[in-house]
Amino acid sequence: MNESYFITGGDDNSLCLWSVMKKKPITTVKQAHQGNDDGNRLTGHENWITSVASYQNTDLIASGSKDGCIRFWKCGNEFKNLTPVFSVPVAGFVNCLQFSQNGQYVIAGVGQEHRLGRWWRIKESKNSIVIIKLQTKDKSNS
Repeated sequence: MNESYFITGGDDNSLCLWSVMKKKPITTVKQAHQGNDDGNRLTGHENWITSVASYQNTDLIASGSKDGCIRFWKCGNEFKNLTPVFSVPVAGFVNCLQFSQNGQYVIAGVGQEHRLGRWWRIKESKNSIVIIKLQTKDKSNS
């Protein structure tokens, strides 16, 4: 993202890409985190988007929820769409996401509970920090 565009996540499980020049999202991905609840916990609740991050001045976006993974997205040409790229499994609520300055890592704060309240709890999860190493293309080999 850059100074003209930003990303948001909602409690309705949608991921939205915005322009500072518009009052409505440019694109919306509904059901961005589609994980199914396992039947004996959290049944019937949406997978809220609990955190989002973007690697500045690139097209890479990350989003987190309680669905068991951090999802990575590519922003399409001229910021018109979002395409899923890959996901990384994580147990618990992804309460915080941040790309490192050089873009080699994504750091996630994961908890048993949502950071803004104690509506649900994932007992199997541990409150922790998860560091994900990203593979980058070596420009000298391109």
